Amino acid sequence: MRLFVGFMLPDHVNTHLGWAVNSVNDAVPTEITGYGRPALRWVQPSARHITLAFYGEVPAGAAEDLAARLQNELVDVSPLELRLRGAGVFTGRTLWVGVQEQTASEHSNGSSPLIDLMRRVEGVGAEYARNPDLPTARERRRAHVTLARTRDRRKGEPQIRAHAEALAVYEGPVWTTDTAHLMRSELGGGKSGAPLYTSLAEVPLGAR
Repeated sequence: MRLFVGFMLPDHVNTHLGWAVNSVNDAVPTEITGYGRPALRWVQPSARHITLAFYGEVPAGAAEDLAARLQNELVDVSPLELRLRGAGVFTGRTLWVGVQEQTASEHSNGSSPLIDLMRRVEGVGAEYARNPDLPTARERRRAHVTLARTRDRRKGEPQIRAHAEALAVYEGPVWTTDTAHLMRSELGGGKSGAPLYTSLAEVPLGAR
């Protein structure tokens, strides 16, 4: 099965982001592919999340062990105050909005509590991951929420960059996150062929 660990967005944060995305969509012309579909494929609002670690394909029986290991690993991690802020593009194909920590300054080595958490969670699943198509190092280093991907890069890249430029000034509300989720991703299992995400386990932060 295909697994990752992430934070889900609270409803009020998701709604605020949706207002911004809809406003930009109204302002940026929609390009159409040769198959008559929009050049961008948008992530459904209910599927938006912050990926802490992507494990890819792991053995079917690994989920329970992974959940237990995550519980042990995150027992001393404090809840985080976060805000969605800014936007950008990965490899000309993926539109994202950034994640900013509100309660911690960056460490001298360029790390932070959120980045440290991402590294720890990634390490928990390192021995299980069997997927060669893991995210790039750049994507792993930057906490983000994916908003859209291109169907046709030639037509979609200018459009996706226009969205990123418009959302570069975006700032969402601050919220406190205290629970990570071990998630199953079923490619093509969701609406209109999108991935279907199912939470297999909730992992509280700092639950001693």
